[in-house]
Amino acid sequence: MLDDILLISFPGGVRSSQPIYLPTFAPSSRPLAKLVFTVRQRTDRISTLGDAWTVKKQPSHRLPRYAVLLVVAAELCGSFCLRARAESFELPALSSPANDTHLVGKLIWLDLETTDLPGSKRFYHSLFGWDYRDYHADGVEYTLALVNGNPVAGLLRRQIVNETERRSAWLPFFSVADVNATFQQALKAHAQVRSEPEQLPLRGRQARLTDPEGAVFALVTSSSGDPSDDPNPRAVGTWGSPSLLARNPAREAVFYQELFSYAVFAEPTDRGKRIRLSSGPQERANVRQLPTVVDALHPQWISFVRVFSNADTARQAVKLGGHILVAATRATHGASITILDDPTGAAFGVIELPPEIVDLETP
Repeated sequence: MLDDILLISFPGGVRSSQPIYLPTFAPSSRPLAKLVFTVRQRTDRISTLGDAWTVKKQPSHRLPRYAVLLVVAAELCGSFCLRARAESFELPALSSPANDTHLVGKLIWLDLETTDLPGSKRFYHSLFGWDYRDYHADGVEYTLALVNGNPVAGLLRRQIVNETERRSAWLPFFSVADVNATFQQALKAHAQVRSEPEQLPLRGRQARLTDPEGAVFALVTSSSGDPSDDPNPRAVGTWGSPSLLARNPAREAVFYQELFSYAVFAEPTDRGKRIRLSSGPQERANVRQLPTVVDALHPQWISFVRVFSNADTARQAVKLGGHILVAATRATHGASITILDDPTGAAFGVIELPPEIVDLETP
């Protein structure tokens, strides 16, 4: 029996007693090392290869030595296993090679939050030829979609917490220089919180919001910088500029103009006014009137995948279980767009570019 023991408090709440020889988890992400913890009566310091730990003397309540050691082993193992599972799942970096550029207001990533991950993977592979790389850790499933080996989107299983979450949705991530500051600015302009700012390894800092009309979007400050603005459109199967469908396009344009310092231009189209949101010469997004005759649509961001043929892609989408929500309409620069949804209800668009500006490298 022990009259008293010294409890060593580790980061994360792990405690130990007496000299222990164990491989320990790596504080501050250091490699695993064999550390010798030497505990002495009436001392207040120990050495652990440069890491400082707190030592306290407390009564043991006359616990048997084997009971103390069993508790120590369980706590060490439990903390190590939990930490290993959490740290083994890391979202990939958004830009490679890394840079220090942040193109404020640019759509730099999209995640599909889907209620049917395997089904969604089959649908988009058949429609756009996307390949996939899967990540699994601690009950989390995340799939990276690739075109010609280059990441274009992420797919993850949506957690259904209420009836409004039963429909899958694409979530656009817009680049900002400071997530915290932009997040607070959005709240002052009547946005609502979906998730507070958080830091993710490799990915960067991000937060999710809904705008004043309820359209969901995300802010991100990429830790690897932003992908550059290509002078020419990228390959078929990749994203073009997104459109915001809004009940009041002018008011929504002002919200995003103030958030991302966009320049705003109104342009007539064959289906009403289109408001272009630009940074310098580069169009970042546009705002359109929400079609009132389509029940499946609500205020939301629609992102467009580049295709060779709107008509062929729409027919294929319907065969795969999707739906045509808005038939082909003429866009700017000779392009045409169609709005579809996938079998789980996630709305997206396809854009057919004129042949002279399409990159013919296909998936």
